[in-house]
Amino acid sequence: MDKEALDRSLARRLLDHIEHRTTDLADAVLELPTGGYSDESHAEEVEVLFRDQPLVLCLSGALPGPETYRTVDLCGVPILLTRDAGGRVRAMANACRHRGVRVADGAGKAKRLSCPFHAWTYDLAGRLDRIPFGEAFEGMRREDKGLVELPVAEGHGLIIGRLRPGPVPDVDGYLGPGLADELSMFGFADWEPHGDPHVHPVAANWKVTLDTFRENYHFNVLHRRTLATYAHGGVLTFDPFGPHLRNCSALRSIDELRDVPEEDWRDVGRHFSYQYALFPNTSLTLDGRHIELWQILPVDARTSEVVHTAYLRPGLSGEERAKVVEMAPWICETVVDGEDFWVAGRTEPGVRSGLLDTVVFGRNEPAPQHLHRGFAAALRASRERRSE
Repeated sequence: MDKEALDRSLARRLLDHIEHRTTDLADAVLELPTGGYSDESHAEEVEVLFRDQPLVLCLSGALPGPETYRTVDLCGVPILLTRDAGGRVRAMANACRHRGVRVADGAGKAKRLSCPFHAWTYDLAGRLDRIPFGEAFEGMRREDKGLVELPVAEGHGLIIGRLRPGPVPDVDGYLGPGLADELSMFGFADWEPHGDPHVHPVAANWKVTLDTFRENYHFNVLHRRTLATYAHGGVLTFDPFGPHLRNCSALRSIDELRDVPEEDWRDVGRHFSYQYALFPNTSLTLDGRHIELWQILPVDARTSEVVHTAYLRPGLSGEERAKVVEMAPWICETVVDGEDFWVAGRTEPGVRSGLLDTVVFGRNEPAPQHLHRGFAAALRASRERRSE
């Protein structure tokens, strides 16, 4: 299926739901014990779902050319990403081998990076290149003191890595054939970040925060003055891809297609948004102009943070760019911080009070059901491996 055919098939599904006041449904209601938000559960989730799994570190455009670097911080692990002169992406612990000091911050172009403490200097492959007053370190094997390498791979516009040494991720294997093929259709490998990543602190468990992204049943209540004026609430497509998934939400403008013969439809994709959840913690929202990357990260059992980065398509007109730039603070501050993460903070005391035995996901919330079942399956498989 090509991009136009996929756009049209999803638009038809959304229009049918709007006409009949329906949405994609799960097979049954799912109830999850609130014990899953405990300190003990949190520690196991961080170990199994984050430290043992490949994670999306950023999109390819975050390293826009040879001899560039970018730093990311996930679950307390400082990571230095580089693209060397040959275009290869590498990942390393962002910690000098002298005393552990953070080597770099932010992003930029460079051939070498120097620790700000004593100027130990590394090339973009992480090799230790220079030590001031090197004679003081006679007997130390310099070749063993490069930056600690972390597994990383690039494909379909994604940079996937691990937070500890181990096998190099297989991007196609991580995504699965259907999703790998689909993401490649968007061709976003050269879309570059607009501004710096924005870190949102959230006063809620990471799963509570994640669940605010994965259904629009709440639009007509929580977002009645914001997103509900822009998009249809309670109408969502759901398609699983292994542990990952795709949702699509219809913009109000899709109503323009109702009385237009399908052979006359033009630029159908502008009437809805693609929303992908990549296991375990990444949300990608795409349209023809830009991508919103949201990385939901655990801090402790009661708090999380969300790293948000916007990527723009190259060659946008001035009008298109202005529209994206205008929308960005509204989405970030008014909708996400002011509504989604506000309600996540109001959820946390309830699930931790001991007064509720379960939280409930209805049949009209298939995406969070799918993700939580995936978390449970990964935790169960890890326990089985440990018991062997």
